[in-house]
Amino acid sequence: MSRPRRVVILGSTGSIGCQTLDVIRRLREAGQLWEIAGLAAGRNVERLAEQVAEFTPTLVSVADAAAAAALSRQRPRQSVVHGEDGLLEVVTSGDAELVVNALVGAMGLAPTLHALDRGCTVALANKETLVVGGELVRERLNAGCGALVPIDSELNALWQCLRAGAPQEVERVVLTASGGPLLHLPPGELDSVTPDAVLAHPAWRMGRRVTVDSATMVNKALEVIEAHFLFDLPYERIDAIVHPQAVVHGMVEFLDGAWIAHLAPADMRLPIAHAITDAKRHNLSLPRVGPGALDGLRFLPLESRRFPGFGHVLRAARNGALARAVANAADEVLVDRFLGGGIGFTGIADGLDRVVSEWLASHASDVAERPTVDALLAADSWARRFAGAYASP
Repeated sequence: MSRPRRVVILGSTGSIGCQTLDVIRRLREAGQLWEIAGLAAGRNVERLAEQVAEFTPTLVSVADAAAAAALSRQRPRQSVVHGEDGLLEVVTSGDAELVVNALVGAMGLAPTLHALDRGCTVALANKETLVVGGELVRERLNAGCGALVPIDSELNALWQCLRAGAPQEVERVVLTASGGPLLHLPPGELDSVTPDAVLAHPAWRMGRRVTVDSATMVNKALEVIEAHFLFDLPYERIDAIVHPQAVVHGMVEFLDGAWIAHLAPADMRLPIAHAITDAKRHNLSLPRVGPGALDGLRFLPLESRRFPGFGHVLRAARNGALARAVANAADEVLVDRFLGGGIGFTGIADGLDRVVSEWLASHASDVAERPTVDALLAADSWARRFAGAYASP
């Protein structure tokens, strides 16, 4: 790399953002030139101030004016913006060529579209970008606007496996799921589990919502939707299975019957490094899979009785973009309510069923193939209100 690669990181204080900065730190130690053009975070000013001190970004965006004022007190020479406009402004800061989108929620869609319109490569860890706005993203990619590479471990694994053959040679792709911490708990005991038990993921270190989504398997349904748009595959050719050891992250079956599988440690820094370095491989002194990890690998069916939320989200997916936005927003609210003690664990899937069913019954004609951003945000708001009022039976 003869000149520094300039990167913007959205969601820099979250799990993926912090691990991305660790990868860049390691790449620098290996002699590569990287510059942080911009950082965006919410309200974790203390951690953001530490990142600003180390990486000296051109511009920083935070959630609101209060967070901006707090950061300015700690780093008075740092240029700071805030709010939704600030997110878009930081995407354009310093002529960055790479945007890492690790935001949480539907707020991640607009910055992705903005970055693609500018011709940037977007390394994507924000599921909502494709779950909510997949058609809008696909439209830009088909027109040659920018590029999109997946950070999520399973999607990045499929991206790597798919390089083994031409698109027309692919029979199907398979996403794996660890099953989360409740995999072997009897279904009748699921509603009594505590948030602490659900957040104790056996394999991955992730944010709170995605950890709960891993236990309900909603996370896997969202990844099926992402794969649909990323790889331009129909839902019927995207499968999901449970793989408790979390060693195999994705598999592709080709027309001749051959399989290509991706095996790696459960460490998000590996797919992050692969995504942000244009699919190049570097020895960053990260953990490796030893031969012993390959003994006794198990693959189990994804049972609908244990994971009903998976089916509720895919039912929404098959009914268009607005229904997908509804399912995604409802899940976000329901997960927050579970973590706050407002509903039981099974109330997440029950609430999803209720919200999606109500939307499909009352908005049967709202199946626009190319919805506007305003329509998507309106569906998101509707779902948040409905899910916020949901009461567990």
